[in-house]
Amino acid sequence: MLSVGETPGAPPTSIFPLEGCAQDTLANVQQFQDLLYRPLYWYGLSGSPGYQAALSPATTPTTNKTTTQVSFAMRGWHFADGRPVDGTSVLFFLNLAEADPSAFCDAVAVRGVPAGLRAVRVQGNLVTLTFSTRVNLDWLMGNDLANVVPLDPAWSRSATGPAPACANGTYGAARTLAACRQVLAYLQGIGTTAAGFTSAFWQGGVDGPWLLTAFDGSGDATFSANPRYSGPVRPRVGVVRLVAFSSYAAEEDALARGTLDVGTVPGSAIPAGSANVPALSTHDTLYAAPFWGFDGIEVNFAATDSGGPLVAQGYLRSALEQAIDQKSLIATVFHGRAAGGASPIPPSTPAALATVSATPGDPAGARRALTSHGWSLAGATATCTDPGTGANQCGAGVTAGQTLALSLVVASGNPALDQELAVVKAAWATLGVSLSVTFDTGSNVAADCASATATDLCWSGQGWAYLGDYYPSGDPFYATSPSTSLGGFANPVLAHWLALVEIRRGELSGYGTYMAQTLPVLYLPAPDTLWEVSTRLAGAVPLRPCPTGVLTPEYWYFT
Repeated sequence: MLSVGETPGAPPTSIFPLEGCAQDTLANVQQFQDLLYRPLYWYGLSGSPGYQAALSPATTPTTNKTTTQVSFAMRGWHFADGRPVDGTSVLFFLNLAEADPSAFCDAVAVRGVPAGLRAVRVQGNLVTLTFSTRVNLDWLMGNDLANVVPLDPAWSRSATGPAPACANGTYGAARTLAACRQVLAYLQGIGTTAAGFTSAFWQGGVDGPWLLTAFDGSGDATFSANPRYSGPVRPRVGVVRLVAFSSYAAEEDALARGTLDVGTVPGSAIPAGSANVPALSTHDTLYAAPFWGFDGIEVNFAATDSGGPLVAQGYLRSALEQAIDQKSLIATVFHGRAAGGASPIPPSTPAALATVSATPGDPAGARRALTSHGWSLAGATATCTDPGTGANQCGAGVTAGQTLALSLVVASGNPALDQELAVVKAAWATLGVSLSVTFDTGSNVAADCASATATDLCWSGQGWAYLGDYYPSGDPFYATSPSTSLGGFANPVLAHWLALVEIRRGELSGYGTYMAQTLPVLYLPAPDTLWEVSTRLAGAVPLRPCPTGVLTPEYWYFT
């Protein structure tokens, strides 16, 4: 049996593979459901976040000349109950998403599925999607179709019985929508009932390499190889067990004792050294994967305290960013296992897709940015001596004599984050920043910058990952209204860039450069994801953790 540690404190809680945002998590999707139910397009394998055509149950899509129509074919896989994974399986998912777009967390407000999807045509294994606008196929595949999961038509039922009009109905028709709303309510209800996860109902709809055979109250999950799996890589071990842990310390202890074959550890737990050396024990090897996302301190553009007008100033955000020496943070806090951040484009993004250069630390430049905008740095705390909205003044809403006082809420209980905080706080103190720091749970910190509040800056230490949204366009975080956009940041220029990356290839670099200059987030190093793997374990592909967080134990075997 192969044992894999779950993310501490985050066991799976949902099995239905059409996720609202409350359930769209790494623990539920990439490291649980994806073992059972395969999305149309698979992203990530052995150190790469890229598209994996061979692991996808649909062929690579093509478009018409105007890129408003997308066509693909299903490869002829089967569900565990023997039904075909065909065009109707895709239509079923799309009908559910259209019936209630809020049920599909990866939906985008204007384009893609379902907002921009106007028609769906199914002919056996062939599927044609027609959209209301042009679409960038790379974006559509990575951020929409990679989250569309073909569903077993046997699931097309409500609390009162079978409802075939949902799975087979015409896309967008009133009769289809009415039936699908009832089906969706039923599936959402039973989809979070852990006692039923191993039932024939859910396991009959499996088209992936694993069947779930046991699931307990703590989140431990046991899988066996699916004998009806139609994909290209069949499991080489018979049983995989996902093991729940309440803390990183408990998972580290299991790794050190050799009772866990694969597990994740925080970077702060590993002493300095190269990425591939014996780790917590001599029977493990440490592997590192770059974080497929970005990290930093979120700016609250809805802040209502005296610091709100301060963080609204672009020059001030630039000074705060320049004051941070990311190279020092990478060396001292993360032991070299992190990459400097500059924008929402992940540092590990292939150059062919986008390039954005990290802003080097420049404390002198940071001080010049403040003094050239009406601030006196003569005392311990900077003071505005030239209020106003001119090019060389403090800016709108900043008053004469106002000090550079900011409030920051930080997630508690993270040793690496505490170390980063000390470095950042000291760097900002050289600019005369008086920083008031409070601590809260990680989930509460995220909420603190989601609405009008007296908090100017929020730091969860979790970063923002492109998990499920594999094309790093940023629209999962910014393609919304100011009230729901990350930090409340939204403007017409941002909307323009987001539209470009969604409809046209080759626009990511321009978008990333704009976000690097605008700084809605004060970017920080993105730490690698660290896995410890038993030296007894080998793989049909190199044993490297995937940046997208997906698990592929069908490739692994014991030597």
